[in-house]
Order: sequence, then C-alpha cells, then structure tokens
Amino acid sequence: MNVFSVSISLSPRGIRGLAIALFTVISAALWIGFSADTYFASDGSFYFAIILDNATFTNVAPSRAHAEYLTQWPLVLAVRSGVTDLDALEIFFGLGVWFPWILSFALSLYATRESPALIFFLLISMASLNFSSWCLIYGEHLTLLLIVWPIFYFGILRRRLTVLEQFLTALLLVAHLKLYETALVSGVMFTFIFAFRSWLEKNPRERWGSGVLAGLALASVVIAVTWILFPRDLENRGHFLGAILASLAHPYPWIGISCVILNTAGIIFSSSRLLLAAWIVPLIIGGISLLSPGIMGGISFSTRTLTLTVLPLLMLITFLFSLSRLKLTKELALSVSLVIVGLSLLYVRHLQSWVAFKDEFQAILKEEKGFVDPADHGNIDHWGWTNPLLSYVWAEGQVKSVILNRNFKNGYEPFDPFTEMVMENYLDQKPSFLRQKKEE
Repeated sequence: MNVFSVSISLSPRGIRGLAIALFTVISAALWIGFSADTYFASDGSFYFAIILDNATFTNVAPSRAHAEYLTQWPLVLAVRSGVTDLDALEIFFGLGVWFPWILSFALSLYATRESPALIFFLLISMASLNFSSWCLIYGEHLTLLLIVWPIFYFGILRRRLTVLEQFLTALLLVAHLKLYETALVSGVMFTFIFAFRSWLEKNPRERWGSGVLAGLALASVVIAVTWILFPRDLENRGHFLGAILASLAHPYPWIGISCVILNTAGIIFSSSRLLLAAWIVPLIIGGISLLSPGIMGGISFSTRTLTLTVLPLLMLITFLFSLSRLKLTKELALSVSLVIVGLSLLYVRHLQSWVAFKDEFQAILKEEKGFVDPADHGNIDHWGWTNPLLSYVWAEGQVKSVILNRNFKNGYEPFDPFTEMVMENYLDQKPSFLRQKKEE
C-alpha cells in the first residue's frame, strides 16, 4: 500500500495552509496554559520576580544567555518602559515565551517553501517535545528545540543558499551559540552539514559563506563542551544524566516519535499494518495518559534531555525524508494532524493538576495572614523552594500572607522570606509582618 501516490498528494499551498492551522492550534494550547500561569511553574516565578526587581535579564547561566534574551526581552522592555500593572506584565512574560515559537515557525515556513512537507516535523517536535516540558515552558532548552529547526532546514537545502538565507542562518547560529548546554549535539550536526556544503561547492560565495556558518556551529560546540566540563552546578550535571531515564516515562515524546517512525517504516516497506499502527499506537498511549489529570513536575523537568536523545533522531528522519521524492498525502497529513491536535488537547488536559494547585494555593493566601506553615495545609508545594515567590506573584498586588517552603528551616531559599520581599515596586499592599533583618 503506497500512501504517497501522486494522485492523492497535497498541494504546496494546501500543506502550508494546514501547517499554519496546526501552529495556530499549538499556540492556542500554549496560551490556554498561560491563562493558568504555566510560566510561573518551577523556576518561572523566580525569573519573573528577578526581571521585575532588576529591570534586566535574569543572567542565570552564561551558557544560556541567548535563550534568556530571546524569551525575556518583551518583559524587560515593558519593565524599562514603566509598565507596572501586574496583569499586563504577565502578558509580556507570556509573549516572550511564545516569541521563539513564532520565530521558529515563520523562518521554517520560509526555509521549507520548496519542500513544504518538511514543516510537519517541526510541528511534531513542538507538540511532542516542547509541550512535554509544561513546567519548564519558559525553559532555555525549549528555545534550543525551536531554533535548531530553521537552521537545519536551511542546511539541508539541495541548492545554493541565497544571500538572505545565509544571513538568516548566520543570525540563528549566533543565537545557537548560547542556548543550552546540549547545543553540543546540534552544533556537531551543523558543523558537518555546513562544512560539507563548503567542501562540495565551487561558488566562492557559497563556499566561504558555508565555511563561516560551519565556524559558528563549531564555536557553539566549543562553548557547550566548556560549560559541560565546567558547569555552574555540578549537581545539575549529575541530575541531567539521571533525567534521561526519567524522561522515558513521559507519554508525549512516545506519541510523536511513534507516529513518525511507524509512518516512515510503513512507507518504506509498503506495509499497511505499520501504517495502521501509526494510528493505533499514539491513540493507545494518548488514551492511557488521558486518565491522569497531570504530568508530574519531575518527569516534565527531565524532558530537557530530549534535546540530546529524541531531537537528533527526529532530525535524521527529516533529512532522509528530504532526500526522497515522497509527497505528503492526505492520509499521512491527516495522521500527523490528528497527533498534533491530540497532543495539544492532552497538554491542556494535563494542566488540570496545576490549575487545582493554583486554586488551592490562592485560596490559602486569601484565608491566612502572615507567614503560613505549609504543614498546616497538607504540605502544599509545587517545586520545593518557590512557595514564597508564588505567594507574591499570585497575591494580585495585595500581599497579606506568605506560604513558606516545606523545608524553610534548612532548605534552599532564593531570598529570605522572613525579612525580604520581592516585586516591592509592584505591590499595592506590602507585607507588614516581615521581621527586622539582623545586622551581621
């Protein structure tokens, strides 16, 4: 059974229209999450408070600086412009998180205009890999997952790049220099791709241009290796290795990669059974995961390792598809579209546990006064050390209580909740119950 017969293939215009529609679905799911403050999950509330207090980028890790610039510039600009309304500032925070998604899709749509079917691999990556990190939706590794695709699409074009394409690729590779430590893998891939283009091409502009692009890619490898060998936090490096195994428990990557692999195998071997499995397997995985109201934060956090494991595999399959003469058929387009829409709906479904946590947390803030021991409320917490931060960002400018962390006596605290406050310039009612800071 050859589902790629020319008679039922989609037109380039139809493919692009479908891709735009699917990206709209993905974006809608993302913004539904923003309406529930998903950008405040895990470290997000800390990032938000830092930017509001310092009116600059978080500067948490030099190896991820460019990801911070790409995702935080709208909020930094708003703060520096004098915006003080917290609801408006949250929108700017969300716009910053969304910006790399738009940038990646727009540039990828341009880069794949001659082979428009390739854009669906980016969309699958967004839905299955990016959405899997719901509690790190602002995370730097997600920016890496997004930015690599247009670079890759430009790199595998089977013709000379135009001056504009070379310029855009160079800008993207400059951004790629400091996105996330696992840029090591994509950096190696891009180094080989553009070095090969430089070696193969006789045209001086293409040869030297590709050489420069290969040099930028190699520089990202050097930077990544440096920060891997000399990390800012040795403990994080150890946790990263363990997270590779933990990420296997997340259903979204399995849904996306099973769809791609089974469809690819079904086409190569002309197997109707494999093509049928490409429908059934994602449906079964999604159906089982639908029973859960949420994905555990630890499992979601572990999916940052997908930049090292699943992403290269997905890009390899994309490359092989680009070398073939296969066309996107209606059947395959429907299969992939249903997976993308299904993952978007699953993402919204699995936010229910976060929404329930937020509602309970805000109810406690309204009921209590002063410092609140979480032990009095079922040891409520989300990330171990962010309760005081969430107490400020969810106080709606009226800080009447601060919920402490469970281990507030001897655990990590980004600031002293007993003597210090955050977002002071944005509060209509400041906490009157803070203690005097002891002089050292």
